[in-house]
Amino acid sequence: MPRVATNTERLTVEQYLELEETATTRHEFVDGFMFAMAGATKFHNVITGNIYAKARIAVRSKANCGAYMENVKLRTPNGVGYYPDVVVSCDDDVNHLLIINPCLIVEVLSDSTEDIDRGEKLFNYQKIPSLKMYVLVRQDKKFLECYKRNAAGTWEYSILEETGSLEFSCADFSMTLKEIYEDVPFEI
Repeated sequence: MPRVATNTERLTVEQYLELEETATTRHEFVDGFMFAMAGATKFHNVITGNIYAKARIAVRSKANCGAYMENVKLRTPNGVGYYPDVVVSCDDDVNHLLIINPCLIVEVLSDSTEDIDRGEKLFNYQKIPSLKMYVLVRQDKKFLECYKRNAAGTWEYSILEETGSLEFSCADFSMTLKEIYEDVPFEI
């Protein structure tokens, strides 16, 4: 589903940040244009919360590390601004409004964002030098996809379906699919 920009003229990153600071709706920022973000389902929120809670516990005692969810902006090297569902940064980001050095990004897929998460965001996220892992999580079944940067800098792709666990290496924690989908009431 194509997105429709809320502005008709291209903005600079600075103009976007200024507008976003007082906006009542969150907007992602791509190629000079702002795109309003849709709301989430209860399942989306539960899955995001489960991953965030585990990430937060894992990194809270590490110097310069933080785990964030949904309402914190991430800036890519080409100036694109997103609000990832879960993001972990273990670098000293000095800007309190933006994350610029994430090591982990998680997006929970929905019908309205799946194409963007798999295409545009994957493309832009993989340009972030500090990023080690990008995870896509379905909310309608126990299924996740992981893009992980190896030691040579190449991205490797893997899938987890129904059972198993995923090692979130940059944040030093792992989660089983059962933990990720805890309190999501569907049957496999």
